[in-house]
Amino acid sequence: MRFKIEFESENGESFLMPYNYNHIIDSVIYESIGRFNPDSDLHESKSFKYFTFSQILFSKFKTIRSGILVKDGKFSLQISSPNNDLLKQIMQGFLKEPVITVLDFKVKISNIIMVKEPKFTDKMEFKSLSPIIANSRRNIDGKNKEWDLAPSEPEFFPFIERNLVKKYNKYYGTDYDTNLIKISSNLRNVKRKRISMKINESKQHHVGYLMDIILEGDPNLIKFAYDCGLSNKNSMGFGMLEVVKHY
Repeated sequence: MRFKIEFESENGESFLMPYNYNHIIDSVIYESIGRFNPDSDLHESKSFKYFTFSQILFSKFKTIRSGILVKDGKFSLQISSPNNDLLKQIMQGFLKEPVITVLDFKVKISNIIMVKEPKFTDKMEFKSLSPIIANSRRNIDGKNKEWDLAPSEPEFFPFIERNLVKKYNKYYGTDYDTNLIKISSNLRNVKRKRISMKINESKQHHVGYLMDIILEGDPNLIKFAYDCGLSNKNSMGFGMLEVVKHY
C-alpha cells in the first residue's frame, strides 16, 4: 500500500528545508505512529521496519547554500509499506494531528491520497524515488569497515538481491532463494547523492544512487520491493521505487 501526502506551511509562508532532511521526515513518521499507537516500539526495534518514503517533491523552490527555499510553502512525499496496518497507523496519526512541526516551522497536511497499486509482472523497470544505498562491509587496511557500494561495482546488484530476499523471508516466514530475482540497470540515469543522517545523536554519511533499475523474477518479490524499498535503510527514506514500464 502507498500514500501520497501533501503539506503546506501555515499562511503559505516560505521556509528553508535542509538538504539532509531524511532524519526529520523519519521523526515525523514515528511521531505520527506514536499519536495513534502510543505503545508502539517500532522505533526501538533493531529489525527491519518494513516501510519507506520518497524524496520530497517541492512545488516552487530555489536551492541556496544553506538548503532548499520552499517558496510557496508546499511539498509532498510518498510513504509505502507491505504492512497495511502500519501504514494506516501512520495515516491515522497524521489525521489526528494534521499540523506538525518541522524544525522550527509549522506545516499542515492538506491532502492524503492513496496511490493506485500497479500490476506486477515478472519483468518491470523502475526509477528510484529516493537514493538506493547498498551498505556492505569491506576489509580496508585490515579492518572490517562499512562501505557504500556503487552500481559500477560487481557486488552492487547481488547485494541488493540478497537483501530483498532476506527481508521478504523474514516478513513472510518463507524460504525464498536469491535465484528467484534478478536486479540490473541500464545505467542511463544514475545520479550519485551523498547523504548525512543523524542516528541516535550521531551523524552518519552515506552515498546512494538515484537510478533506473530492472527487476526480473517472482512478481511477489517485485511487489515487495515496490512496497518496502530496495536495499538498506528503507525506513530512513531510501530505496523507494516507481514503475516506469512493464516488459
